[in-house]
Amino acid sequence: MCLPLTTGLYHHSSSISTTLSPVNGLFYDMNSPLVSVIMPAYNAQKYIAESIESVMNQTYTNWELIVIDDGSNDNTGNIIKQYKQQDARIKSISQQNSGQGNAKNAGIATSKGEYIAFLDADDLWLKEKLEVSVSALKAANVELLFTNYSVFNNELDVNKTTTMQVGNAIYKGREGIITFLNYNQIPNLTVLVKREAIISAGKFTDIKVAEDYEMWLRMLGMGHTFQSIAAPLSLYRMHDNSITAKDRHATFELIQIIKDFGSKNHGYTNEARKIAREKIKYWLYNGYDRTPKRFRALIKQVFPLHLAALFYSLSFLLPMRHLRKIVIRLY
Repeated sequence: MCLPLTTGLYHHSSSISTTLSPVNGLFYDMNSPLVSVIMPAYNAQKYIAESIESVMNQTYTNWELIVIDDGSNDNTGNIIKQYKQQDARIKSISQQNSGQGNAKNAGIATSKGEYIAFLDADDLWLKEKLEVSVSALKAANVELLFTNYSVFNNELDVNKTTTMQVGNAIYKGREGIITFLNYNQIPNLTVLVKREAIISAGKFTDIKVAEDYEMWLRMLGMGHTFQSIAAPLSLYRMHDNSITAKDRHATFELIQIIKDFGSKNHGYTNEARKIAREKIKYWLYNGYDRTPKRFRALIKQVFPLHLAALFYSLSFLLPMRHLRKIVIRLY
């Protein structure tokens, strides 16, 4: 399904470089760094065509798109095949369902680009995304660059998108790590990272969600430098099946990632504990879900078994407002 051209979001670039090579009647600049775009896809038939076309319509043309069909049982595979026939830069991998992290690992292992980018099969890029990102990454001399982005709800209306608040900043050393621990402002669909840097950090973990958060934190801990720019170049689609909509799992995973980082990096133990405590406090007290069921699920993740069992029992006896206060004091 193509987005209407009247949105002005994408079009094929009409500019032609001095060193070009033809692909399916189009031209790309062989002297520009190759960007490998990694796109995990699971039962993505509803949106994947739009996502692929947002890559095909980039003004930056030296890219390869690697779509990882992560065990889809809908028409995703056939849609991928159709686009592969249209553009030789599009490649695919089929595997049994194993999650976002493993799908990204498979894509990176196959990739050939100097730079790596990520795009989920329901999100979109503005046509200048790669061109601006490559230029900024080169100029900044950092390992990873990310940008601002906008959020839209299923049907794209550029007048109703919400732009987030990612600004111009450098993430480096202790200050950068503390900032990242407090505020995960690295949206996966906006990232452009040097291949050698992400490979040096190892593979994405196979946790269900927040695998990107863990990877970026790991890279910062290794001494890599990140830069953000305020230009909103990507569009994140919010819908019922989007992973972020299922944020209860993300709650638990983020807390565990922060705790693990603090335990492995003793210079950050106190800060990691404090930040995890504040996140627990927020999730216990936030207004949209303060139910006993949520409380019981959370304590299983953040406390040893004997304390979790105690709080689980108390949750049937004491008011939740008292239990929340006790949990915050003990953590």
